[in-house]
Amino acid sequence: MNRILKKHFALSAALALFSLTSGHAMAQLDKQKVERIDVVGQKTTPQLVTAFEQERFAFLELYNEINNVAKFDMICHRSKPTGSQIVRKHCEPRYLKSYRSMMIQKASNTSTSDNTYINFGLLPHDDDIKFLTKNTREENHDHVAALIATHPELWESFKKLDAIHRKIKQREEGN
Repeated sequence: MNRILKKHFALSAALALFSLTSGHAMAQLDKQKVERIDVVGQKTTPQLVTAFEQERFAFLELYNEINNVAKFDMICHRSKPTGSQIVRKHCEPRYLKSYRSMMIQKASNTSTSDNTYINFGLLPHDDDIKFLTKNTREENHDHVAALIATHPELWESFKKLDAIHRKIKQREEGN
């Protein structure tokens, strides 16, 4: 019995001593300065390009809602480039799509007595179409600039787009 009491007393003394020391250690921790580490994440270039594309399509959607000139609407469609299984979204202004369509129609009016065919030699290249629609493109740029200047939500979207574009350009110049 005496032995049990001695063990019990020793255990109680050890617990009391431990609680005193741990309390003292905790007080010491509170008094010490704790170093703070801030982790700042940075997007990779492919992530920035993806973010740019997402913001670009959001900008175009907002632009189409605000725009009131039909020929300056942006028409977007999804397609797979030749030789690829990756679907991409492409956008172009209505005036460019209309002009290209008119040129295809003009080239397809070539016919023989019983067949209508497209003379691919008459189809202009995209560079030619851009040259032939230069004045309309400049009108379009002025129109977009005016809408950005007069609509705060379009301006905010444009600023986000521009900020991402600048980050991508900085990365390209840095490499």
